[in-house]
Amino acid sequence: MGPQRAFAGRSGWWWLALGALLVGAGLRLWQWALGTTFFMDELAVLHNVATRSASQLVRQPLAEAQVAPPLFLLLEKACLTWLGHSEQALRLPALLASLAALPLLWAVARRVLDERVVPLVLLTVAVGFTFVFYSNQAKQYAGDVAAALLVLWLALRLRDAPGPPPRFRALAAAIGLVLPFYSQASLLVLSGCGGALVLLAALDAGRPRLHATGAVVAAWALGSGASLWLAQSLLRPIDRAFMHFFWREGFLPLTSRLPVVLAGELTERWANGLGWPHPAILWVVGGAVGAGLLWWQRREAALLLLAPWLLAAVASALRQFPLRMRLMDFLVPTLVIFLFAALQEVVRGAWRRGRPLGVAALVLCAAPIGYSTTRHNLPPFSVEDVEPLFAQLARVRRPTDAVYVYYGAGQALRWYGPRYGLGPGRAVLGHCYRHLPGAERHYLAEADAFRGRRVWLVMVHFDPYESQVLNAYLGSIGRRGPSLRVAQRMPDESVGYPVVYAQRYDLTDAKRAARFAASTFPLPPAPLRPANEICWSCYGPQVIGGGQ
Repeated sequence: MGPQRAFAGRSGWWWLALGALLVGAGLRLWQWALGTTFFMDELAVLHNVATRSASQLVRQPLAEAQVAPPLFLLLEKACLTWLGHSEQALRLPALLASLAALPLLWAVARRVLDERVVPLVLLTVAVGFTFVFYSNQAKQYAGDVAAALLVLWLALRLRDAPGPPPRFRALAAAIGLVLPFYSQASLLVLSGCGGALVLLAALDAGRPRLHATGAVVAAWALGSGASLWLAQSLLRPIDRAFMHFFWREGFLPLTSRLPVVLAGELTERWANGLGWPHPAILWVVGGAVGAGLLWWQRREAALLLLAPWLLAAVASALRQFPLRMRLMDFLVPTLVIFLFAALQEVVRGAWRRGRPLGVAALVLCAAPIGYSTTRHNLPPFSVEDVEPLFAQLARVRRPTDAVYVYYGAGQALRWYGPRYGLGPGRAVLGHCYRHLPGAERHYLAEADAFRGRRVWLVMVHFDPYESQVLNAYLGSIGRRGPSLRVAQRMPDESVGYPVVYAQRYDLTDAKRAARFAASTFPLPPAPLRPANEICWSCYGPQVIGGGQ
């Protein structure tokens, strides 16, 4: 009877919110069950996990220009050890974090917003491409989102009147002590919310909570400081330089352009991360209005939600944390809350004029969410789906066919190649020459090694110009045969590599092959590349050697 009574007392809005949560859980489980190919960034992390002991993972810098928090790495190591090498096993930590983020968002939103718009907040995140996609990536981004929402919920609970019991404060302190070792982004949320909590406690009449709040925040500071020290001690200078180059556009300028650049990054998240319609700047402006309204109506909650944003912006301007694309996803749920803080005023105004008008206002507010699902923003997602390509190649290639693998496929070849007869000695992995003068001719010289044979050219994560040059040369010294292609399935405006392919060439005609040489082949005009891009465009500071 107890549970039945509890459910019987729930409002219709609660059931709608539960429905949105279940939709989000279903999408994440669907994508996870598909077991699509690991992306190269995942493989770079997993190579470290597979080749190192647990102790080495947390005590030594990672290879492949990777950075990840120690508890995340240990979770991946546990999954690999106990559950195996499958995509589902190694993406389980991200899946569980993404599933946990949904009820955490519900808990935060219901403390801040009108219950009528809470289901829309949940639905926005439930179907948002960036949250569904990264719920199934063996990276830490899904954990960052869950960690940020957990800290926000703890901070809001710590400001309850009357204050939470000592047991809850002890739990909050313990969580903040450990969480930075699982999510590096949580340092910004812990620091922002911690500072806001101390400020609010100091402003309370009589300061009755200051001592207890200070103890909790001190634990958060201790965990954050220790985690930051560990991360900095494991970050090599060359990796730091690469990270600053790779994420250079995510550092806000300390000029008058800062608001414009920040607005551009927020617009990108609304348009590409969530799939909302253009002009996406409308949602950015709406979020700013909502933050202002929330500050006016519920200042404590607004401060706790805004503080991590302020700290992240400062860290970005100081070139300590890039505020861009997936790295800022841990803040996007609060961005959604701010927008619906503005839209709820529209709903309230319409509701006062009658229930039908209020329902119409809610439907209008839900329209952008519906639009986002029409842009291929729903699973299945796949990007650089190499395993099906290797499987097709294994079925059609002859035992005597050579396989020349473009260096961009190095991570995939190392992980998936042995399963499909492409292990060491069975395929030749090319090198990256972008940092050398006349780089394209080095690739052609590698291709010359296959004269007199049939060869399959495998292209993954490729530069379009280098692909053009290699195919033009091989087509000139040999005869082009059939090709195998696997297209990605991603949202319309996603940034990525649309296809992976294997192209066969017959280079057995010596007379035809003699017409051109790698050193003299006429090259198409090359695109201009900045010197720093040339320097850092081969797997960061490391290049996977041939045959590995």
